[in-house]
Amino acid sequence: MVTSTGALSIEETFLGPQALPPPPTRHALFAILIALAALVHFGTIGIGDLYSETEGQYAAAAREMMQSGQYLLPTNDSIPRLQKPPLLYWLIIASYKLFGIHAAATRVPIAFSVVATVAITFLIGERLADYWRGFAAGLIYLTLSGTFIFGRIVMPEPLFGALFAGAIYCGLAGFQQRHQRGAWFAGFWICAALACLTKGPHGLLFPAATFTALAIFYREARMRFRPLLWWPYLLLFLALIGPWYLWIEIHFDGPFHRIVADEWTKHLLGRYPNGNWYDDVPRWQFAASHLAWWFPWSLAILPALIFSWRRVMRPREISFQDALPMAWATVVLVPVLAIGQRQDYYALSMFSAFALWTAMIFERAPNSLRNLGATTVALAAIAIGFIAMALPRFLPKNESEWGETDLRWTAWKALADMPANAWLHFRPLLAIVAIGLLTGAIITVYLLCRGREKIAAVGLAFGMIAVGICMISGVARIAPFFSLADAARFLNSRLGTNGQVLFEGPPGVASSLGFYLERKFAMVNQEPDPRMPLTPEQRSLFLEEKAALEQWRAPRPVFLIIEENRVVYWRGLLMQHFHVYHQVASFGTYIILSNQL
Repeated sequence: MVTSTGALSIEETFLGPQALPPPPTRHALFAILIALAALVHFGTIGIGDLYSETEGQYAAAAREMMQSGQYLLPTNDSIPRLQKPPLLYWLIIASYKLFGIHAAATRVPIAFSVVATVAITFLIGERLADYWRGFAAGLIYLTLSGTFIFGRIVMPEPLFGALFAGAIYCGLAGFQQRHQRGAWFAGFWICAALACLTKGPHGLLFPAATFTALAIFYREARMRFRPLLWWPYLLLFLALIGPWYLWIEIHFDGPFHRIVADEWTKHLLGRYPNGNWYDDVPRWQFAASHLAWWFPWSLAILPALIFSWRRVMRPREISFQDALPMAWATVVLVPVLAIGQRQDYYALSMFSAFALWTAMIFERAPNSLRNLGATTVALAAIAIGFIAMALPRFLPKNESEWGETDLRWTAWKALADMPANAWLHFRPLLAIVAIGLLTGAIITVYLLCRGREKIAAVGLAFGMIAVGICMISGVARIAPFFSLADAARFLNSRLGTNGQVLFEGPPGVASSLGFYLERKFAMVNQEPDPRMPLTPEQRSLFLEEKAALEQWRAPRPVFLIIEENRVVYWRGLLMQHFHVYHQVASFGTYIILSNQL
């Protein structure tokens, strides 16, 4: 008698999940990776004050929303702030309710987002290849320089990146698993909706464009992704994002749609609503800086890309697994380079794709080129060590000072503006960075020589943990020049019951003051957004110089915060009107004046 078994269809075999349960090694690697990510990002959430601009805006708005009980309308210093959707505000509020109102609690949702992205990167790598690829990719993402820097900033991008990666994972899982496809594709739409509630419509556009690009080149992708367009998924998406947008459109007494349109015009064209053009990070600078944000892995894979391009990239047989990270990265990078305005962190949502691609390159490279890549990192470490020892000789002899705060909000401008004495504070950190990188490179070379290729990436990652802690410490050390936290602490103990604080500068620069100061403050020589319908009380927070001088006459403590370069002007103005000038403190580049002797 002849027996036969049923043939498996292409649907069931193409990129199907493993039939056997994963071994204990897989669970151990996943647990180690998550524990390391949690240790790095949750263990450092209390280091350093929140910066002004984005961090202060989100922290202060979340605190105001919680204290006022108005959870649907974000405000800064009582002024509506509708440039971004509310999901990150809500998560910060939840953290405040659980842990209290402080800087560490503000960073909890960001730390959770980075840890979640590490986990999702592992899971995507596991589905594309195996759990060793996933482990390497998660480790690479965790130890990128850009993850240490941008993965701590309180802003939508880390949360957006986690949700974007979640959408990619759900789409990939649905692609591979026929029987659970409906549930996974629903997960795709849920992640996309939450991403839209974090940053905007590109929460759907980016993952949809990624899978569309794959569908164009792969017939199987066209077949399997087609159910993603099922109309109930669209209803689910609208049910998640629609209520808040409808509420704002109905209850906000102003042109909400115009504010959103102006925000997108500003980013797409690089032009403010008033017609002023700008380009915060030029295209060439943005592209070149990613060699630093992807360090040390940008150096580790460089020899393989130069000397063994065909072996590691396989250009004539690019599979779906290889193409997914490349499509993901392209979908993010091309629009960011095309738009008129960009910031250093705009490509953070494709760092996972870079990590997956790098893990593939490092895995396929011959040992000789992997050793060469580790040696290149070691040479960079030696160069950094030399710079640390000889740093005083490289710095200009004439002492310089920090420039105006509002003009150094990109990485390049901040580094260019940093005076010599600030660089000298980084010498010990540079020495630790050099030792960490050199140690990591040596460990990687040793593991490769011992035939432990699967865990060779652990060496560089080990060295980068020390480097990342140094980066976090360095950012915290220069916080007084980017934050008004110290000034707010100084004023909180001196304002009494009726004291008044005035700040000369734009609202964004004052945002950290809004979080750390225990009362509202007024802004001098600033115009409110004409699109915002403000109450008389809110308009009273914007003062002209004449009104500020009237406040100065009041028989109560009044403090004025100004930039150092405005001291001469205000000294002359106050001496002219009151014949007295009283400077009480300085923090970073800010000076605090008082009407009380």
